[in-house]
Amino acid sequence: MRRYLIRRAIRNWYADGDIDEATARRLLARYGSALDERPPSAAGPVLAVAGLFLGLALLLVVSANWEQLPRGLRLAGLMSLTALLNGVGVARYLRHSAGAFWLLLGGFAYGASVMLIGQMYHLGEHFPNGLLLWALGGLPLALLTRSRLLALQTLAVAVAWMVMENRYGMPWAMPLFLVAAAGVARYRNSAVLTLATLAAAAGWGNLMLTWAYATDFGPDTAEGMISFNLALLVLAVALSRRPRWFGAAGPLLAVGVPRLVLLALLPFTFVDIWRDYLALAWTWLDPGLWAGLAVLVLAALAGQPLLAAVSAGLLALVHTGGLPHQALAWAVAVNLLVLALALGWLHRGLVEGQAGLFFTGLVAMLLLAALRYLDLIGGYLGAAGLFIAMATLLLLVAFYWRRREARS
Repeated sequence: MRRYLIRRAIRNWYADGDIDEATARRLLARYGSALDERPPSAAGPVLAVAGLFLGLALLLVVSANWEQLPRGLRLAGLMSLTALLNGVGVARYLRHSAGAFWLLLGGFAYGASVMLIGQMYHLGEHFPNGLLLWALGGLPLALLTRSRLLALQTLAVAVAWMVMENRYGMPWAMPLFLVAAAGVARYRNSAVLTLATLAAAAGWGNLMLTWAYATDFGPDTAEGMISFNLALLVLAVALSRRPRWFGAAGPLLAVGVPRLVLLALLPFTFVDIWRDYLALAWTWLDPGLWAGLAVLVLAALAGQPLLAAVSAGLLALVHTGGLPHQALAWAVAVNLLVLALALGWLHRGLVEGQAGLFFTGLVAMLLLAALRYLDLIGGYLGAAGLFIAMATLLLLVAFYWRRREARS
C-alpha cells in the first residue's frame, strides 16, 4: 500500500507539471511501476471472493439435495455444469484473455463431480485420489490461462491431497504442482502465489522427511525435524537477500523472513527447550541432519556460503557432541545471537529506509528483555550477568555507531 501511494503521488506530480516525463519514469522505475501501468482495481479481489462463495454454495446445495435426485440426473447435471462453466471460461479467455472467474467456478464444479461421481459408483476407497484428479484437472487450465486464481486453487487442492496422501504413501507428484505454481507466480509477478508456493514446498519437504523416520527402529523425529527446519530457515534468509528473484514477493520476503527467524529462534532462548532438543541426539545417523545439510548447500549456492557453513557446523556439533547438560551454554549463545540479529535488523532498517526491519529489530530486543526477566537463566545472578553482557554489547555498538556517524 505504501508503494501504491508513492506511485500515485509521482503520477500526480507529473500530471501537475511539477516533474517532466523522464523524471517521472525514472522515479516510478524505482518502485517497479511505469506511467502507462493500470492502477490496481478492487474488482479482481472482489470477484475472486465472490467466486469462492459461489463455489462453496454450489457444494452445499448439491450436498443437501443429492440423495433425492436419480443417479442418471445427478451424473448428467454434474457433467453439464462442469462443461458449461469451463466452456464459458475458455471462450472468454480465447476472445478477451479473461474468464478466470468462470474457470474458478468450473474448478469447484469439477472437484465436486470427481468426488460425487466416485461416491455414486463406488470407484475405489482411496479418497485422496479424488483430490489428485481434481488438482490434475485444474492444472492444464491454470497453465493455459496463467491465472493466479486458478493456480492458487490448484495449489490448494494439491496441498490437501499431499497432506491426506502422506498417511498412505509418499506424495511424489507434489513437485509437479509446485513447479507449475512457481511458473505462474513468476509470469504474473504474484507475491501471494509465490509465498504460497514456498510454504507448500517447505511443507512437502517436511512430509517427505517423515518417511525417513517411518521405521520401528528409527530415531526420534523431534531433533532431526527441528534441524531440517532450521536449515530451511537459513535457506529462507539466503533467498530473502535476493529479492529480484521473486518479483513482487521480494520486499515481503525481505521483511517477513527476519520476523520468521525471530519467531523460530525465541524458543531456543530457553534452557528447557535446549535440554529436550539435545536429549534426542542421534549423531550422524539422523536423516534430518543430512536433509538439513543438503538444504544448507542450497543456501550457500543462493549467496550465503558463510552463514550456511556456520549453520552446518553448529548442526553437526549439536548432533555429534550435544549433551543435555550443555543446555545453559547453548541457550546463552542463542540469546546473544538474537541480540546480534536484532542489531543488524535495526541498522539495515535505518540504512535502507525499511521501517519494517527497524521495528523488527527493536521489538526483538524488547521481547528478549521481557523473556529473560520472566525466565531467569541461571538464577537471579546468572540472569543479571546475562543482562550486563547484553547491555555491554549494546553500549559498544552504540558507541561505534556514534563515532562512525560523527566521521561521516
